[in-house]
Amino acid sequence: MMVLPLPVLAFQHVQRKRPTVGRCCPPRSAQHLVFAAKGDQSSINPSISKNTVKKQRSTKKAANKNRRATLKGNGGALKTASSANASEKKRKARIKTPSRKSKKKSATTIANKKKNEHTSSTYYIQFSRVFQRHVVYKTKTDTATHTANDQVMQSFLFLDDATTAYPKARIVAPRDVPFPPPLCTIDWTLMSSSSSASAGVAAGYNKVEEECETTIAGMGLFGLCELEYDVANNHVHNTNGKYPVDTSTTTTIDGGNGDNQKQQHQHDAQSNEALRTLLRLVSSSSSSVIPRHFFRLDHRRFALGGHTPESITINHARVVSLLSCAHDNGSSSIGLAMSSSDVKFVLSNFPQLCLYDTLELETFIRFLLAPLPPSMIPSVTLVADTGVGGEKVDWPRLASEGYGVNLTLEQATKAMRLMPELMALYYEDSRKPSVGYMYTQLQQQILPELCEEVKMQLGQFLEGADFSDTLTLGYLYGNLGISWKKLRLLLSAFPLWTTNNLDPGWEILQRGPVRSSLKRHSLDYLRQRLQIRPSDVYKMMKTHTRLSTYDAATKILPTLDKLQRSLGLRNSELRQLILRMPSVIGMGTSEKEGGKLSAFDQRLDFFQNEAGMSMKEVKEAVLKQPSLIQYGVASSLRPKLDFFLEELGIPREHIGRIIHTSPAVMGLSLTDTLRPKVASIMKLCALHPYEVGMMVVVSPPTLFHSQKGKIEPALKYLASALSLNEPRELGELVLKAPRLLRQGLETSLMKKIELIADALPLVTMEDSKRVAADILRHNPVLFDTSNAVITERIDRCVSAGKDVEQYLIPSQKGRKKLFEYPASEMGDPVLVSCIPTFDSSLVKIYPDAAAASKELGLKLVDITTACKHGFPLDGYYFSSLMYPGVMKPKTVGLGSSTVSNRANKTKAKTVSISMFCSGGIYPSDSVEATRGQSTTGGFAIQITSEGTDETRLLFQMSNAANKCFGIRVPLGRERSGDKLLTVFPLVNASRNRCDLFACASALRVLEALLSMTYNDVHLLCQVHTDSTYVWKIVRDQERLLSLGSCYTSQEMLSRLGVTDGSSFNIDILHPLARSFSRLNGQKEPPQSKNHRPFYNSRVKFCSSFDGKLQPSEIKTLKELGKSAAMWQFNRERSFIPK
Repeated sequence: MMVLPLPVLAFQHVQRKRPTVGRCCPPRSAQHLVFAAKGDQSSINPSISKNTVKKQRSTKKAANKNRRATLKGNGGALKTASSANASEKKRKARIKTPSRKSKKKSATTIANKKKNEHTSSTYYIQFSRVFQRHVVYKTKTDTATHTANDQVMQSFLFLDDATTAYPKARIVAPRDVPFPPPLCTIDWTLMSSSSSASAGVAAGYNKVEEECETTIAGMGLFGLCELEYDVANNHVHNTNGKYPVDTSTTTTIDGGNGDNQKQQHQHDAQSNEALRTLLRLVSSSSSSVIPRHFFRLDHRRFALGGHTPESITINHARVVSLLSCAHDNGSSSIGLAMSSSDVKFVLSNFPQLCLYDTLELETFIRFLLAPLPPSMIPSVTLVADTGVGGEKVDWPRLASEGYGVNLTLEQATKAMRLMPELMALYYEDSRKPSVGYMYTQLQQQILPELCEEVKMQLGQFLEGADFSDTLTLGYLYGNLGISWKKLRLLLSAFPLWTTNNLDPGWEILQRGPVRSSLKRHSLDYLRQRLQIRPSDVYKMMKTHTRLSTYDAATKILPTLDKLQRSLGLRNSELRQLILRMPSVIGMGTSEKEGGKLSAFDQRLDFFQNEAGMSMKEVKEAVLKQPSLIQYGVASSLRPKLDFFLEELGIPREHIGRIIHTSPAVMGLSLTDTLRPKVASIMKLCALHPYEVGMMVVVSPPTLFHSQKGKIEPALKYLASALSLNEPRELGELVLKAPRLLRQGLETSLMKKIELIADALPLVTMEDSKRVAADILRHNPVLFDTSNAVITERIDRCVSAGKDVEQYLIPSQKGRKKLFEYPASEMGDPVLVSCIPTFDSSLVKIYPDAAAASKELGLKLVDITTACKHGFPLDGYYFSSLMYPGVMKPKTVGLGSSTVSNRANKTKAKTVSISMFCSGGIYPSDSVEATRGQSTTGGFAIQITSEGTDETRLLFQMSNAANKCFGIRVPLGRERSGDKLLTVFPLVNASRNRCDLFACASALRVLEALLSMTYNDVHLLCQVHTDSTYVWKIVRDQERLLSLGSCYTSQEMLSRLGVTDGSSFNIDILHPLARSFSRLNGQKEPPQSKNHRPFYNSRVKFCSSFDGKLQPSEIKTLKELGKSAAMWQFNRERSFIPK
């Protein structure tokens, strides 16, 4: 091995574009490496130019000027030490040498800014493989050499977070990465001219696989060639590079001549010799030491790590000492107490230990044996008690302060003896032996009951993990006596203690196409790149099963690079994006044939050039709504853009603000959601669509709120409470304060009237509310103000002795409007729909009849007549504000032609029942939560009746519910008989599925009730839902009856014209439609033998917001549904008795 005269090595490289063969997008960077060392550079590379050597020998002040301007890792072009022309100077790399001073003050995001006021050589960042975090150290000496006694300042999951907090800190390569690092010794530009499909492969070496295999967790777009290398701290030297060329001639290869092939054979021989040395050292002649399982260890790994027979021999001796030094009584060295036979067993089964840096292993063992942190540290206590928040704990700093998990020496030794893989520092080494081996060795020690207890106590760590992890942890707890709190600390501190389960399991298999065995390399790369756990990978796989088919090198890496580079994402933001929408990994990001833009680039082009958004706005919108970059341009994005421009009359310069503020609007249906909402506002407020457009520009989230649940109830309440007799009066009020439609009905709109009324010095509350309504009618902007601000203003007014009514008079100045249309341009708008009810399937909204006539090619008089009389014209129905509500919606009742009217012929007593249904899930979905998390569902049904003894009816309904539901949730203190509370019994609990199942369950209860009693009465039932999703499915009840005639779900799918029933939740919709058909007396299909129609009942679906229930009652029912889900969630985890 070459002896270097000085400890710090640096290098320069010119980034060049690599060939794109075999890649989905251009790689992150390409390097042509030029080596240099402080001291005698000729001993490293005599071919370096004299200018380069001169610059390397320059003062530290000059070196500091050549340092890279930023360490944020976006892969910009670096400057070299010498150049041929001015244009080449712009993209050359600056040498990463330690700098002493900085002319400018550091910008830092941490609280103590004094940390960065020191010289840049004071701080350096180095990756810890033990904790898989990037640690910031402060050197205790003035030299650039790093020592084990350097002070740990802070650690970060992602490197760019560390460089942001410490912008002047140097980034030092991990101790076990060889110099020169992989990928930095090949001139890829020499291969780019090759047209062969194997241009990305040199001498059997694939460059894209190399990037995945050499990645460091949390590095992001940083590459190994961008790090600083310190040879004083036992760095492995790879002086010959990937392909060991002769250093006396050159440092680059072209992969094509005979000399390089000869050098490759020499390099293979050296790595094979290192492998043979390791196997000779760890093999044992003892018949009792038999390897438990096969491990992947070939000469390629030795080449990547720069290992030689000499380095292997030295490291082996150090590892043996670490494993056994505490065995000798009186030894003060940090290590374990294994006997010589135990050491042989461990190394023969886990020889990878001899490839690790021994200082990292010493840190690992020291953390195992060190005392627990004091209980006054709340974050550590929270992790120990619940296992939550492990990422927020600075484990390297705790370890540097002398804290750990306080295992006894015996516990630590036996644990590592049983499972050496617990000492793994690389993802590829962390996989434990097969479950078969574990059962064979531990069958007398691990009972099934203990495995269940392990899953209960450590479930958040073991979801998606291999079952061997469960058995290992069970042994640590049951046999070694390591407490659950300590195990939670260990699992939080050491990410490599759990591995991904490669068996997809039934929950993933039933969700879509998936491999029978998952790709471990791809899953490990995801974990390293995003710094996530097996549970996160498992949730991602449940959400997007095709993730199992993606290759790390050819799909995952280039796609993540493209996303991060194009959107300017930080590593933590990329992680947030992928966890919320894993399917973006499957998005096309590579340029297509003929120079056509990829699907991702087409969407970026749309947002920037057509929607007028900046890249910063696109990034923020995508982080709010990750699916935004998956919507089709032609099928979804551009039609909505045309809707905003043409139908709402919004100027193009305001479109970007709408998408940026409320990106979820771009995912709503035009015909069934956006246009019906706009039409509802138009009709209730007598507004022109252009005026609605002005509202949308001021308050884009208005279009995202529920039409039935929020917009219409708010408008109806305002019209009533403020005594607005004409719709146009309400419209003028809304135009003055568009944001009021975003306010909660009870918590904001009603509350503000009460707050103002309470402050008025009037005798009666009626007079006070009337005056308060008058104040708000003249100053509606008060509705946009928070309750706290209004209370403060009123208190200030009262304390000053001023008149509240005069004090709240609106300002004459007002707020400047963004844009406004003249009244002359706004005629009588026309709605065009495929159905006569105009509550869905709206084709378009025209500003007036003339515009509709021109575009549709129909006569103006015909459109006017169609609006007036409500008859269809050319297959469409027309409506206008002048003639609203001509056609009434069709209802299913006793006179329906599709239902038997046999019950009408009798004069039976009529009983009316209303059932209000609401579902809920727990835990709720949120932006912070990983999509695909396991949830439980529940639902609540509230019953009201007329025409019968309600107490008797509720008792009978409860008995019927007991027959239908396996688990009834106790109501606690609210033992009201008018509510039924139960859990969602099916798989894949979601809010939509729970709401739909609640309605289906209500119909089942009615069937059970009719089967038991009520044969002599005529039962009229209305089933109400508060879900927009369910209402869209069940509101066309003629269609629902038609679907109810389908005996099988496959027949129903054929009638719906689809092959996949997941979008319709066919497993719930089919029994719902069948029950609806029977309860309305429709004849059963011939195949049905066990069911009969009920001729004495009629059922129809309604919306919960039709006024029969108060908003507070609807809210209470929603909360009950969620409480049932929470009850089941806790029950499954044994937090409450079963």
